[in-house]
Amino acid sequence: IDEIGKMECFSERFREAVETALDSPNIVIGTIGARGGGFIAAVKQRPDIDIIELTRNNRDSIPDKIIRMLKDA
Repeated sequence: IDEIGKMECFSERFREAVETALDSPNIVIGTIGARGGGFIAAVKQRPDIDIIELTRNNRDSIPDKIIRMLKDA
């Protein structure tokens, strides 16, 4: 999912699609705003969500980390 951000959250249809995807048995990879309340905060608080903060220092290592996580799933 690219991206769960402030503007996207204005769309009821988008929020429903995100919830459907996250409630499914499928693995979902997405991006989410660093800040935000409401829907953004609710998604971040889900117990089935792993958040990886992307920074300039770690951005090159993140793809390998995600691949390892997928293999372990």
